[in-house]
Amino acid sequence: MAEKRVFIEEYSGQPVQIYKSALAQPSRISKTKNFTFWVKAKSFFVTVFLPQGYPHTVTSDYVEYQIWDTLQAFSSSLVGALATAAVLKGVGVGNQEATVLAASMTWLLKDGTGMIGRIIFAWAKGTELDSNCKKWRLVADVFNDLAFLIDITAQHFSGALFPVFCCFSSTLRAIVGVAGGATRTAVTRHQARRQNLADVAAKDGSQETLVNFISLIVSLIMLPAVNDSPTLVWFLATIFISFHIFANYKAVRALKFDTLNQKRLTICVRGFCDGIIPSVSKTNAEEPLFYRLGPMKYFGCSLSDTMKFENHKELSTMIEPPHGRWIARYIPSFEAAYISLRNDATFDDQLDSAFAIDYRVYHKSWPTLEDLDEFREEMCDCGWILDSHQLDFDEWRFREKAT
Repeated sequence: MAEKRVFIEEYSGQPVQIYKSALAQPSRISKTKNFTFWVKAKSFFVTVFLPQGYPHTVTSDYVEYQIWDTLQAFSSSLVGALATAAVLKGVGVGNQEATVLAASMTWLLKDGTGMIGRIIFAWAKGTELDSNCKKWRLVADVFNDLAFLIDITAQHFSGALFPVFCCFSSTLRAIVGVAGGATRTAVTRHQARRQNLADVAAKDGSQETLVNFISLIVSLIMLPAVNDSPTLVWFLATIFISFHIFANYKAVRALKFDTLNQKRLTICVRGFCDGIIPSVSKTNAEEPLFYRLGPMKYFGCSLSDTMKFENHKELSTMIEPPHGRWIARYIPSFEAAYISLRNDATFDDQLDSAFAIDYRVYHKSWPTLEDLDEFREEMCDCGWILDSHQLDFDEWRFREKAT
């Protein structure tokens, strides 16, 4: 009897079929067994809603983050349905005395203020959305909940006050659109491990669409039941908003960025000075969301800012490496640090100069070149990616002129 070979066929690491064939005739492969319906259903779900190659093409924090992100999206959609119903009541839907013109003007003012708010916020905080992604991801959803509360409250005010409430909520929601969209892009870039950013983003959109569809069905059942009970509306809104903020906090805390921003760098440098650099997971767990670590840091500032204490050397301390591509100054009495970059400074120079500041603050002395090399080596051993960073450097540069 010919020896049989057994093949288990997988897709994205999931078993799909079992085949057997004779060793002497490997071309004659016959299917002998199908896996259960549930295994096939799971495989279909993975194919439709998860990036190709999951879990090998995404980060280890992907599942935990997506679970909490899905739950927060569901609760946000439900409270959004309550807020939409409130706004429609406020503009006069169901009220025979309301005019189409008044409702249209209110809606246009609402959209207009939102557009202005979106532009102003992107101008004021756009660069910070990369370096403080977690903070603004959470702030965006808090602002979103605040906008929902304003919408629900606005229906109880008539006359000129109602458009004011609507415009305020629209401005908040515009900030949410900018901050939420930008930070989602930053998270997607982090999760995509195989240069598959578009696929991860597309599947994230599919997951969100599915959640919104389910919440739509729930809303169709919920709204008629609470339509005539403001107390019940507020009760449900409070529950949904509370859970929304909680789920967002858990989602943000689930993220384990392996690139450096100012806060994560400070934590790592302190660990380096103490003899052991914390892991990526531990550093992200210790990273504060709403307060800074160490002095005020002005990275990539003008040379005049860095040199303004040149005549008061007793108040400050400065370092300039032999290659001269950056200059760093620390003023302990003012709790401020400045870094100026030469026009040929690289990403590595930015990281080195930022490391020098944190090392000086914690170790009370400037680092040597050997310290820099040792820090980089230990960081790579701990799994940190140093090819890129989010250290929030401004665009000031200086160049030297031969005399």
